[in-house]
Amino acid sequence: MDRGREEIRQQLEEELRLITFTGHERVLRQTHPPALRARLSAFWNKELVIPLGPLGAAAAILATGALLFYAPHIGTKEQQTVQMPRQRELIESGGNTYWKDIYEQAVKQHEH
Repeated sequence: MDRGREEIRQQLEEELRLITFTGHERVLRQTHPPALRARLSAFWNKELVIPLGPLGAAAAILATGALLFYAPHIGTKEQQTVQMPRQRELIESGGNTYWKDIYEQAVKQHEH
């Protein structure tokens, strides 16, 4: 068994003898940047992987919690009281038009 592996290894080395790797310096520059700017660039160039499963589960839990917290408050009579707007009347005085209630308040204040 070792003899078969040794023959395969020798044959592989003979076939790959002419192939050489010349990018040592470039690879070392990218993996171990020498300058601060190059190190920062390498740091910012990292790939960010966000798993969608836990993120979706967290969003579902938050949405469920929000519904459970706010749902009892939706539809209570205290919050649904709607005030009907009162009917306001326009009056004309001295060539100008005023809301009647505001005009009466101003007259009362002026009289006092």
